[in-house]
Amino acid sequence: MKNLILYILLCLPLQFFAQISGNVNYDKNNNNNYNNVNPGAKITDNIPQAQWLDERTVMLEVNALSNQNASSYTAIFNMKQVGLTSEETDRVFNERYESFVNQLIAAGIKKEDIYLDLVSFVPVYEFEEEKKLFSKKTYNEIPKGFEIQQNVHIRYNDSKLLGKMMSAAARNEIYDIVKVDYFVENSEEIYQDLRKRAVDYINKEIAQFEPLGLELDDTYRFATEEEKAAYPTERYANYKAFSSQSLDGTSKGKVNNADKALTHFYQKVAYDEFEIIVNPAILEPAVQFMYNLKVKFRLKQPEPKVEIKREKEFVWLTPNGEMRTLKVENDDAPAVKPSNSGTVTIPDDK
Repeated sequence: MKNLILYILLCLPLQFFAQISGNVNYDKNNNNNYNNVNPGAKITDNIPQAQWLDERTVMLEVNALSNQNASSYTAIFNMKQVGLTSEETDRVFNERYESFVNQLIAAGIKKEDIYLDLVSFVPVYEFEEEKKLFSKKTYNEIPKGFEIQQNVHIRYNDSKLLGKMMSAAARNEIYDIVKVDYFVENSEEIYQDLRKRAVDYINKEIAQFEPLGLELDDTYRFATEEEKAAYPTERYANYKAFSSQSLDGTSKGKVNNADKALTHFYQKVAYDEFEIIVNPAILEPAVQFMYNLKVKFRLKQPEPKVEIKREKEFVWLTPNGEMRTLKVENDDAPAVKPSNSGTVTIPDDK
């Protein structure tokens, strides 16, 4: 019994790690079918590295990100119809389309939010074998029918309606959802909020230079910024998770590999490059607004100290007309009294 308990305890951490990591890492590590999803990096690649531009220039940079749910969506479904004649093809297509629209309206979609976009209406051809007795076979291309293809654009505000739209499409033999576009109305306000947060972050960094004894020159300052948004449509990745046995050591022969399921999932922009993250915990795919701010400063150089020293010089004019300098160490020295044989003059600013 003790051995059984010990065995369970040893197995638990491995199971927990597998649940936290997910099959996406299993595929990356074992099957090399990983499709550019969070590519592996060395541990040291994630450590920030400070760099100098030169001895007097400092660059401060901040990256900000804001996750925002879409205010509206547009789903695009592709419809195809094939018929023997153009009239039949058009009639059957319209019947399916009208049935699809009625079920969308019943699900809560407004009729004015449904748009039909014509893609193509072309004849379809096939090859017919021309039978000959004493020559090679000849294949002639002949008309087979017509194909019409149109896209149904559906605008909606509640993301939960997509499931009902999928069900309505399946009931009308529509199995191709092209994409879902996401729209955010107040994108300008979102960027303004990110800019304000980034400026506040830079100002806090500037204040942190004072304890280091470094002072930034306010007269020399340059700034540049850049904005970008990542939409869920472009953030889906895929992988295959499976384990195959090796045939090493067995007799050689033909191997028929089974088709492996391809898993698609939403992969948000990673947070490791951002100092500011607004709404970090997201449940549904979101539009990710990104803002980058760079500010370049010059460090103040210490001003040279200039010491001004004024010296006074006393000159004695002898009776013979000769000038002799009298040395006086400080202003507190006793005054020189003129004698009967000459005078003492004190020049200004000396």
